[in-house]
Amino acid sequence: MKTLFWGNLVFFFFFLLHFIVWKIKLPARQTRGLLLVLFGGLAASLAAFGLFPSLSLLGVPAPAGLPENLAVALYVSSLILAYMITYSAIEADSPTLVMIRTIADAGEDGMAKEDLLAALNNGVLIEPRLRDLLTDRMAALVGGKYALTPKGRLFARLFTAHRRLLGLGKGG
Repeated sequence: MKTLFWGNLVFFFFFLLHFIVWKIKLPARQTRGLLLVLFGGLAASLAAFGLFPSLSLLGVPAPAGLPENLAVALYVSSLILAYMITYSAIEADSPTLVMIRTIADAGEDGMAKEDLLAALNNGVLIEPRLRDLLTDRMAALVGGKYALTPKGRLFARLFTAHRRLLGLGKGG
């Protein structure tokens, strides 16, 4: 109970802080900013639990000792990582959502296939993702060519290994 209470409190407090900061000014490197706010908040919370051992909220005492702090850290870390995956999906429009929104905007009569294909151009689907890769320093534009950085290669290897482990092909 203690782990769930304090873990949820820590995560949602710093989630709210992230939301407020993003409303004030959207960071150029959003993923990095998110990691700093959420994992920084977790570290600050764990330090506060150690500095204020008599801390209690709504009758629930703060985690005490290594096992309880480790449980909270693991729980909050899993929430952070799950949110990071979700955030990366909503950070940029998915192709499917772009198609649904485009068709919905056409109204009840629908949209001609040619018009839909014309609306779904590289400027809508590809270029924003390329900008994100450059901003997050996963790729670099060198001599008119896109190349993965060491960070991008590591990320690609992780996904390739994961797909291989699941017995999936290299496709999307």
